[in-house]
Amino acid sequence: MSIHYNKKPTMDSDLSDPGTLEAIARAKLEWESTADALPHVVCLLDQQGRVRRINRVIERWNLGTVIEARGRDVHAVLHPRCMSDGCELRDTLSEAWSALGQDESVQRLLVDGPLERALQLTLRALPESPTPGMSSTRATLVVADVTDLHLAQIALRSMNAGLEERVHDRTQALEDANANLRNAIARRESAEDALRGSRDELSLLSGQLISAQEAERKRIASELHDSIGQALTAVQYELERAVELSRRAVLQDPLPVLNRAIAGIQAAIAETRGIAMNLRPTVLDDLGAASAIGWLCREFRQTYPSIRLHVRVEVEDRDIPDRLATTLFRSVQELLNNVAKHAKANESWVVLTRDAFLLCVEVSDDGVGLPPIDSTGARRYGHGIRNLRERAEMSGGRFSLHSPGGGTVARMEWSLNSADSLEA
Repeated sequence: MSIHYNKKPTMDSDLSDPGTLEAIARAKLEWESTADALPHVVCLLDQQGRVRRINRVIERWNLGTVIEARGRDVHAVLHPRCMSDGCELRDTLSEAWSALGQDESVQRLLVDGPLERALQLTLRALPESPTPGMSSTRATLVVADVTDLHLAQIALRSMNAGLEERVHDRTQALEDANANLRNAIARRESAEDALRGSRDELSLLSGQLISAQEAERKRIASELHDSIGQALTAVQYELERAVELSRRAVLQDPLPVLNRAIAGIQAAIAETRGIAMNLRPTVLDDLGAASAIGWLCREFRQTYPSIRLHVRVEVEDRDIPDRLATTLFRSVQELLNNVAKHAKANESWVVLTRDAFLLCVEVSDDGVGLPPIDSTGARRYGHGIRNLRERAEMSGGRFSLHSPGGGTVARMEWSLNSADSLEA
């Protein structure tokens, strides 16, 4: 018996087979056709990073032929005319080749100026191959043209930046609008508070005005009753007596009785003039405010001889605008009444001055000074001081009151405009 062994065919016997060689040729042609159809540069690199095989994309990129590319480094293939030592592509390829020793795959992205393309470099190490002739191939390199993607990313970033800017502007506009709205609400609330305060002040002022009117009516009624009423009653009695004397059988001389009646009428006339003068001094209308203040100071000296009054009026009647005449007179009248009633002063001073655009009156004394401060930290003033302040503010002036260590200094001043200057 003889034994036959089946001998396993070797690689050399396979390669010598015409069918095998034809199959390999077809496979090679198909691979090359597939690689040439790709839109990216695909190449095989040897151990020194030189091109062993490359597809025909470089010809479509006008970088030379496939035959010219073999044996050259990738930088020389992609930048055939580059003479720059600081070429970004060369540096990127060198860095990626160095990194390939640590990673199986390295990917880099750069915008290449000479090619005017955005390139994505993908470098992948190949395992050791048992196929003869493939042991010297170390890696594959794919150079993808991602310009459209890069431009789209730039456009997207620009759009996002523009969107963020618009969102920021819109947010800022909304914040500004909200701030303006809050300010408007605050101003409205402040205006409402001021309006309520004005209403309260108006109500208080109206009440004070009514009280002042009633007090003035009461004072006038009292003066009419106490002075003029009594004088007229006495005159009536004297006239009735004169009539009675004229009717008696024994005639008596009625002349003394009539003389007493005439004296009573004269006294009533004098009292009437005094009341009228207190209500509205005729000198204020006949001459002017400066003369009226001079008359008021003379009357004060006669009425209160115990208080030495010093007067310095440095203005004339024509120097005081008509719109301030009554206010000025009534203010000085009220201040002198306060000196007489509350100050307990020995001396007092009235100073009336004016320059081009400021009218000022100052009434001071050496009395007891301002009232003490209460538990709330404020001073309790009467209605007179409040009326003086309101009178000054309503006429466009300012009122101040202070004690410079002893006594009291009250000051009122008004700013004058060009019309006041022309009027003066």
